Amino acid sequence: MEHVVNAQLRSVVGKKRAVRRLRAQGVIPAIAYGPGVEKPLNLTLKKADFMKLFKEVSESTPLTLVVNDESGKEVLKHMAFIKMVQYDKVTDEVKHIDFYIPEAHHKMKINVPVHFIGKAIGVEKGGILEVVHHEVVVEALPDRIPEVIEIDVANLGLGESIRVKDVKLPEGVKIDMEPEDVLVTVVVPRGLEVEETTATTESVEPEVLKKGKKEEEE
Repeated sequence: MEHVVNAQLRSVVGKKRAVRRLRAQGVIPAIAYGPGVEKPLNLTLKKADFMKLFKEVSESTPLTLVVNDESGKEVLKHMAFIKMVQYDKVTDEVKHIDFYIPEAHHKMKINVPVHFIGKAIGVEKGGILEVVHHEVVVEALPDRIPEVIEIDVANLGLGESIRVKDVKLPEGVKIDMEPEDVLVTVVVPRGLEVEETTATTESVEPEVLKKGKKEEEE
């Protein structure tokens, strides 16, 4: 599904009062920059349209940014990503958007959310699933950036972890983190660990006694 962001070039830059007036008119100030454009572009977005789109996308979702000048003429149409969102400290409303415009044939790095699916075996045995990283830094060509990375934790036992090196990725996609970095683990509660140790000891003792008895008979 293509996500299109319509924007207009903004002539008002750096003037707080003017920018506040724009926001009062239902407009969000924005900027677009990156290797895909010669210079940063100051933009405005219709708040109602953007907020509807914003609910459906994330930082790793490829967007089609369409920019028109004040006369309505299209001056840019390019793939883009949401780089940063500024919120009002009091109202929590979106105040400003940064778009990153990559160069088509050059790799880029971007944060991609991680979704953990399934119920770990270790959790069913009383362990606690601890997510260490909810997102990872991915390096790939712009058109290969995954919107989300899914990791199945169903086979994860007590005390076991999934590390960066364990994740299967699409061709041309790399996680830019240390291979040994832990993404998710099943923590063993202290009480559960003691119970397991006791149970193991009890199951071994009869074998030792039986063996000793056999040696006496011989």
